[in-house]
Amino acid sequence: MVRRIHQLLIALAIVAIAGCAGTPFTFGQASQVKVGMTEDQLYEIMGNPYMVTSKEDGQMWVYSHATAFGGAKTVSFVTKDGKVTKVPYIPKDFIAKPSPDE
Repeated sequence: MVRRIHQLLIALAIVAIAGCAGTPFTFGQASQVKVGMTEDQLYEIMGNPYMVTSKEDGQMWVYSHATAFGGAKTVSFVTKDGKVTKVPYIPKDFIAKPSPDE
């Protein structure tokens, strides 16, 4: 019986981990990216993009993250000639407030 419960818990953990896709990020991180920053600075703040696509006006760096429990979020940044040229609007309500102990 204990072994069966142990196997079930392991299976649930694997499903939860496997159910996450994309690049984890926060809207707080995304709000730090500004027009004029370099691609290196964008990478430093946001990490690896989920996808980079070529556009007429440059490249679009897409950050997307989905969880096994139905949560999903996406932001994208446009770059041209190694610089950020367009950032998304992020409402202040989306940016988590720091906890009192920070």
